[in-house]
Order: sequence, then structure tokens, then C-alpha cells
Amino acid sequence: MNINKIYRQNPPAGGNANKLVVFLHGYGADGKDLIDLANPFGMALPNASFISPDAPHPCEMSPQGRQWFPIEEIPKGAIKASLVLLELIENEAKKLNLTFKDVILIGFSQGAMMSMQCLLMNDKQLGAIIGYSGALRQENIDAANDKISNGKHKFSNTPILLVHGEQDEVVPFESLERSKNLLNKIGFNTQTLSRQNLAHGIDPEGISKGMEFLKILN
Repeated sequence: MNINKIYRQNPPAGGNANKLVVFLHGYGADGKDLIDLANPFGMALPNASFISPDAPHPCEMSPQGRQWFPIEEIPKGAIKASLVLLELIENEAKKLNLTFKDVILIGFSQGAMMSMQCLLMNDKQLGAIIGYSGALRQENIDAANDKISNGKHKFSNTPILLVHGEQDEVVPFESLERSKNLLNKIGFNTQTLSRQNLAHGIDPEGISKGMEFLKILN
């Protein structure tokens, strides 16, 4: 994978990591945009290592930033891109002697779609998913048909939290309920949090909810 750079933070508690948290940035940003979230999330998971990779491609609309796939390829662009990303995640986990079950994906916007698509497509179960300001469509679900039996995804017990601002001007707030319904329809029990005055972003309340959500995994 043509990753430009991976930003890293070691476990706050020191020693060997028992979890790997992967931050996936939004369209037109890069890995350093989210790596500072390792500070609050490190309080919830003090024994976790944190990485925030640059997406593999220069952003077509913002040359200084990166993209996981071209914006005009939503939603199907996430399907191919997630398979490549999963290779990177597997390699990073192996370096720490961890498995996919020890990996938590935290994505924002396009990165949130990538998080959900990775969960749906992967041959092995991930530890948990948090998606901020993301969206999922039926095409994303359909791409994982081989993982769905009798209407239920084989990894449907994976914890998922989706957070979205009601004033989001980029990814419509309605995407929160739509994504939740698509996931729950195939067996997931998706937690959600709506933020009344939030636009396209991550706020302290959303971070606090994410920390609370992850503490149960410790």
C-alpha cells in the first residue's frame, strides 16, 4: 500500500501493547489530523498502541491532503480500498504480536466509511468500530454477502458506535440512522450518539462517549 506516512503513539502505560487503535482520517486530511486523539483515548486504553496512517492517494480536491478513494466513487470506492487497508492493519498488528480481534478502528467521515467497510469485508473479526460523521449504503453491505448467512453477519457481535452532528453540512445527519439500520438489519447492535449543535467534526462529548465505549474492552 502506498502509504505516505504512519503517525504513531506508544501505550501510555508503557510496555507491550494489548490493543492496536487505528485512526482513519477524512477526505482531504492526513494521518496527523487524528493522531492527537491518542491522548484522550489512551486514558481509556492505557495499554494500547495508536497509529494514524495517511491514506494512500493524494487528494484530488486538496493536493496537500490524502484520500482513501476518489469522492465520486462513494460508496463502492470503499470496498476495494478497505481490502488494501486491511493488509496494512494486519501487518501493523503482527508487529505487536496482536490479532485482528485486538484492533479497534476509529474513523472520521470517509475514514468512518472505511472503518465500517473493513468490519464488513474482513475474513477475521475486529475488536470494535467507532465511526464519526460517516455513512454506509446498501452497496457496502452487499459487498459482504459472503459474510452474511440467514440475514446475519458472522461478526455481528462486534461492538459499534456511530456519532454524528445534527448540523453536519458535508455528510447529512440522516446518514446516522440509515447506517445504524443497515448494520442492525444484518445482526449488529449499533450504538449511536447524535450531537445537536455539531457540524462536520468531532467534539468533546463524542470523544467522551468513545472513551466510555472503549473502556468495556479493557
